[in-house]
Amino acid sequence: MAINAAKAVLKPGKTVLLICDFQEGFSKVMYEYDKVVQNAAKLVKALKTLNVPMIVAEQYPKALGKTNSQLDITDAKGPFAKTKFSMSLPEINEELSTICCGQKPESIILFGIETHVCVENTAVDLRQNGYEVHTIADCCTSRTQEDRLLAFERMRGIGCHIATSENVIFKLVGDAKHKEFKNIQRIVKTPILPTNLIPHSKL
Repeated sequence: MAINAAKAVLKPGKTVLLICDFQEGFSKVMYEYDKVVQNAAKLVKALKTLNVPMIVAEQYPKALGKTNSQLDITDAKGPFAKTKFSMSLPEINEELSTICCGQKPESIILFGIETHVCVENTAVDLRQNGYEVHTIADCCTSRTQEDRLLAFERMRGIGCHIATSENVIFKLVGDAKHKEFKNIQRIVKTPILPTNLIPHSKL
């Protein structure tokens, strides 16, 4: 029990955000895209406030466009163009190896598009390389809800933590005495938008 609990910890200075293919070209075909992008933008803003390093990938940007402009990826590593259905590229792996003050991170916060394709394949590769992976459910989407939900189940099955954006934000803050707590409070004041991950109760 203690070992499993320890794996769910997110440590400042040992955590990195990976943004997978969150591109403008997907906007008209993805389930709840508008809600998901608002959640993702809030998460990115909070993690920038907490100085969490970021790495961005884009799937065939010539056709699918650039990362959604609502996400502030200034100072992020990348974006790295790819055709592979995973962010496990040599250049990204090289960035990961030294991104935390010359060392590799312990944990990866991961979100993007599509949940059952590039996000899941990235999660599999990260787990095989020994990283703890926190997949952010309210910041991931696919064309269908079925593919999205089943991908979360499979990722949980390989040891990923299926989290929400606010969950990882407050794990990293850790204490109301954190120097950025008031700034984080302002960011999270607007609740995350529901993306129907959990069916509404009939009661």
